[in-house]
Amino acid sequence: MNRFNRLLTTTSLGMIFVAQGALADVTPSDVWQDWRDYMQGVGYGLTATEDLSGDRLTVSDLRFDLSSDPDEGAVTVSFDTLGFVQNNDGTVSVVMPDAMPIIVDVVPNDDDSEAVRMALTVNQNGHDMIISGTPAAMTSTYSAGLLGLTLDAMTIDGETLDAANAMMKIMMTDVKNTTRTTIGAMRDYSQNGTVAAVTYDMQFKDPNEPAIATIAGTSSNLMLRADGALPLGLAQATDMATDMATMLQAGMDVSGTLSGGNSTMTVTIEDPNSGNTSAAVTTEASTLTAETSTDGLSYAGTRQGTTVSMQPAEFPFLLSFAMENAAFNLSGPAMKSDTPQDFAFGLNIGDFTMSDMIWGMINPQGNLPRDPASIALDLSGKLTLLADFLDAKAAERITETGDMPAQVESVSLNSLIVDALGAKLTGNGSAVFDNTDADNGGMANPAGAVDLKLVGGNVLLESLVESGLLPAQTAMGARMMMGMFAVPGPEDDTLTSKLEFTRSGSILANGQRIK
Repeated sequence: MNRFNRLLTTTSLGMIFVAQGALADVTPSDVWQDWRDYMQGVGYGLTATEDLSGDRLTVSDLRFDLSSDPDEGAVTVSFDTLGFVQNNDGTVSVVMPDAMPIIVDVVPNDDDSEAVRMALTVNQNGHDMIISGTPAAMTSTYSAGLLGLTLDAMTIDGETLDAANAMMKIMMTDVKNTTRTTIGAMRDYSQNGTVAAVTYDMQFKDPNEPAIATIAGTSSNLMLRADGALPLGLAQATDMATDMATMLQAGMDVSGTLSGGNSTMTVTIEDPNSGNTSAAVTTEASTLTAETSTDGLSYAGTRQGTTVSMQPAEFPFLLSFAMENAAFNLSGPAMKSDTPQDFAFGLNIGDFTMSDMIWGMINPQGNLPRDPASIALDLSGKLTLLADFLDAKAAERITETGDMPAQVESVSLNSLIVDALGAKLTGNGSAVFDNTDADNGGMANPAGAVDLKLVGGNVLLESLVESGLLPAQTAMGARMMMGMFAVPGPEDDTLTSKLEFTRSGSILANGQRIK
């Protein structure tokens, strides 16, 4: 997985290299030097040939060393030529060819993994990059009518794959990006970029297998906002990828939001032996936000108007689903601390529906309600992190020893809602943990309570029995369990339950001990 992530990162480096700019200065030499400082400051090795002639600096044979761990092997990215030209107004133009070749080499450090070489080309049309400002306050602006990345050839363990076995094309139109950087005690930056539309087309095939996998898609109205502060030069003395904790302790703080409009994606697997499989996903809008700092890690995302359709191999009809909206949030500490820190998790799936074809297969009698279903979960609490989450060496030690990486101090179920098939379950509650008396491999018993309410449960059981989806004996057992754990509410077909947990390990349901 780590090697796949590295490949993905290096593949996209060329486009980032073009679109983000060099974080520059007012002279070609200063622009290039600042760029070198930045790349080396975030942990990359860089070599190049420099030729300064008058107002033009030509940089050729660029080579980035992206390796972070010698045990994982070497990853290098090689570029062709860039030009930095001094303008009369004190700005610097970055001159790039319309087609810029890139070579990515992944050389593993073990005999079980395969060496990979990718030949890529960054294609540009109508592009312009201007660097302005001062050494302490720089602005890079980039625009292009077209910006693309194409896979020209791929070699795996000495075997070259042709276009029929490995193909990738990514094209972006109307690309605009502005990056502002301030150099002080930290390297502070802000970035804003837009892309009118993105199209991608990929095809992969194992030369030894008949199946062909194709992925294609489009996205519109992409917007990127990023802000951050990076320690100056710290990564040169540390391993940024494996010692991210040190970077955070030094003040690293980065955040970003990526949003987009309508998007589509199709996946097709053509297999003459097992049959063809296809899937398609469309979304009206989406957002993804991430933040990393000493305060912790935070991720959040939303999707609106999502539809999914699948055609499994040898299946008689198309399976389709839809969600009006979906969202998630996840946050937690990243740094080891002796005091408890906040964590949170949220999930919301609204107005989930299935096609009539699926309903007809599940419930041909048509007696189950087919109203849109919704699920909402909101959790928060406090935990004590026993190791730096982003320290790879600490994570490796925990894996080897089996020690608990964190202790949960408290959990709050702020809200639980499950609304489906005519029934609705809601709940809330909280619990605290005394980790001084932990057992069972480091897990402490909770002390707290959860309140639950179920509306329409009996009617749902009856409908499931009538439809043949649930045996009558199973339904009877379910009713007996509900009678043990719940009491009737004031409204028809309503059950409520209060589950209490004690520090001694006992569990009570509505005051009656059940454990």
